[in-house]
Amino acid sequence: MNEYIECKMSTNYNFLRLDFNKRLNLFDVVGLTFFNFSRQLYGLKQRFNTLRFTLTILLLSLTLGSFSQEVRDVTILNRWDGAWVDTNNSGVKYNEVWGFVKDGEEYAVMGSVNGTHFFHLTEDNGLFEVGFVAGNYQGNVVHRDYHDYNNYLYAVADQMPGTLQIIDLQYLPDSVSKVYDSDTLINIAHNVFIDTSSALMYACDPPGTGLKVYSLADPLDPILVYDNIATLVDYVHDVYARNDTAYLASGNDGLWVYDFTNPSSPVNLGSITSYPEQGFNHSGWLSEDGKTYVMADETSGKKLKTVDVSDLSDIQIHSVFGTEWWENTVPHNVMLKDGLAYISYYNDGLQIYDVRDVNNPKQIAFYDTFDDDSEKLFQGAWGIYALLPSGKLLVSDRSTGLYVFKYHVPPNIEGGHGIYPNPASDQAWFHREHAVNSEYRLQIISADGKLVDDLSGFNDQLRIDLTNYRAGEYIYRYINDVTGNVETGKFIRLK
Repeated sequence: MNEYIECKMSTNYNFLRLDFNKRLNLFDVVGLTFFNFSRQLYGLKQRFNTLRFTLTILLLSLTLGSFSQEVRDVTILNRWDGAWVDTNNSGVKYNEVWGFVKDGEEYAVMGSVNGTHFFHLTEDNGLFEVGFVAGNYQGNVVHRDYHDYNNYLYAVADQMPGTLQIIDLQYLPDSVSKVYDSDTLINIAHNVFIDTSSALMYACDPPGTGLKVYSLADPLDPILVYDNIATLVDYVHDVYARNDTAYLASGNDGLWVYDFTNPSSPVNLGSITSYPEQGFNHSGWLSEDGKTYVMADETSGKKLKTVDVSDLSDIQIHSVFGTEWWENTVPHNVMLKDGLAYISYYNDGLQIYDVRDVNNPKQIAFYDTFDDDSEKLFQGAWGIYALLPSGKLLVSDRSTGLYVFKYHVPPNIEGGHGIYPNPASDQAWFHREHAVNSEYRLQIISADGKLVDDLSGFNDQLRIDLTNYRAGEYIYRYINDVTGNVETGKFIRLK
């Protein structure tokens, strides 16, 4: 059987993609499902992955100028869109994204109309589908949701007839297997979240049924330990839980916080039911120190909020923030890591905000995955996962699939302007505080007066790649045509 490499244009992508296939004769093809066929190709693809992704990134660079998408300081590493995936009656194919690590390897999970897709993320930026589990319901599916625990993935769907699926991850990257699929405990749920500190799984059910909590003391045998929080909160759309404290995104009823130390008898710790830019509280995420919660109101034109939850008896809004490009844009999901808020924004794609100053969040990077008419509400980016150790960011777009991004996190620098660190090696950061984001240029000039780089920035910090700089002293010149400011300084590139 001869092997060959085929290079082709994919009509499902905005850029050229190289597909590495294996020529099969008629007897090889008979009896193979699409997925089994793709698994046979997996070994061959991995042998070519270094060439594949070098060429893919090159083609991305060559064709980026033809995009109408907006991008700033975010690098796309890879993307997947399954040509065989069905489209629902709203014209969308995909929904939630999740990530996890097993045996030091990173994986992505994405939901579709058809079911749950598993991907292996390799160190050389490869993205390989290594498993698929069909959903119990595959019709007009809008949303699936996921959380992993102890080498199992827990999956639910937002439309009936649904089930709770438990998927064994222990054999990855070779395979995944469904070990539980039943509607006995859950037949419909919008969201699942697992508090790993107490092995409690929270499931948000349809309006009027509130929230159910299950013990995962035995991961394969969830036990219902609480039901009917609807007697306390009318509606729970989404939940974030840590150390038995659950933050309930309660739609039009705002944010409610409960202590589930005794899961059979939760205690209300606080709430905020009226606040600026209020809409439908869809989701939120808690900072590592437990003092700040960022929440997204899924309402046209409404902004996100940084929330002071250091005193749960007196929850306060620090600030509101969000994109300004279109008055009807809508934030959807958010994750908070090391003071940065990573947001999947309908119609505006991936948005990254620095919220280390909770009173003055600033947009620091973005990549718009939605290259279409903005009058179509609730299209584009749906899910975000920002917790992988490598720093890779996962975004699911409702129409165009799974994106893998890289973002270089800036250091937290305050005051003045300058290059940090100084002296510097392979990379450095220019820092200058702005009251609001403002376009500027940064020129780098060698000691003999030659222009080495002419960079553009729009926020307080700009990354400078020094790998091609010779050792020595350099001058930087900051030029802001909006304010008229011109500022200079010096830095040293080490050997």
